Amino acid sequence: MHKRCLRKPDGRRLHLYGFEPIAEGLIAPSPSQAPWQPNSHLRWHPMRGEWVIYATHRQHRTFLPDAGYDPLAPGDDAGQPTELPAGNWQVAVFDNLLLALSAMAHAPPQIEVQTRPGLGACEVVVFTQDGGASLGQLSVRHIGLLIEVWAERYRELGAREDVQYVFAFENRGAAVGATLHHPHGQIYAYPFPPPVPARELEMQRRHFAVHGRGLLEAIIAEELRDRDRLLYAGERAVAFDTVPEEKAAELRAVEVDLD
Repeated sequence: MHKRCLRKPDGRRLHLYGFEPIAEGLIAPSPSQAPWQPNSHLRWHPMRGEWVIYATHRQHRTFLPDAGYDPLAPGDDAGQPTELPAGNWQVAVFDNLLLALSAMAHAPPQIEVQTRPGLGACEVVVFTQDGGASLGQLSVRHIGLLIEVWAERYRELGAREDVQYVFAFENRGAAVGATLHHPHGQIYAYPFPPPVPARELEMQRRHFAVHGRGLLEAIIAEELRDRDRLLYAGERAVAFDTVPEEKAAELRAVEVDLD
C-alpha cells in the first residue's frame, strides 16, 4: 500500500492510497475555502446513562446533489471544486467537513446537565474514483487495499488520547442516511464506547469469566462445526448467515444465565 498525505485549503487532512506510488505535485481541492473550525459538544443523558453528541452545524451538509455534480469525484475544475484531486490513487480518506466529533472541539455550553467537548474524529472514506460503482463491484485486490486502509486508520486514530472507540462503516442509500451516491463510508473515532458496543464488550468479558474463552470464539467455533449457515471459512476470515430464531433463543438463554 502506498500513501500520500495532503492538506486542503481549509486546513483539513487528505490521505490518498494506491497500489503504486502516488504521483507528486497533487493539490488537495476543497469545496470550502474558509478556515475549518468545527466544534461540537457532548451532553450527558441522565435517564439513559450515556453521552449524546450535539453537532448542529451538520444540518447544513450536502444532501443528494444534482447528478451533474459529485463532490466525491476526482476533479480539477477550480470553478466547481470537489473534495478530491485527479490522480493515480484508488482509495481516499479526508476529514469530514461537517463532522460530529473533532480534536478542535472546545467550550461546551454550560447547561443544566453535564457537558464536555465533542473530541474525536470523523473521516470520509472514498472507496473508488468511480462514482457509478459499488463496494460489491470492486475487485478483490481493490477491496484488499480498502481493508488495509481501514486498518491503518484504525491504528492511527485509536492511538490518540482523545479516542476510546473507532468505528468504520459504509454509507449506502438514502434510507440509512447517506446523502451522497458516490461509493463511500465513514470512520467515527469516539471519545467513549457507544452504548451497544460497550454492552457487547461487557457480555464478552462476562462470558470469558464464566467459560474461560471468548464469546465470539465460541460462536464461530459452533458455526464452523454446524456449517448450516457457513458462507466462507478461510485462514483469516469466517462468514456466516443471519442467526435464525432458534439459535438466537439459545444465545439469549446464555445471557440470562450470565445475569
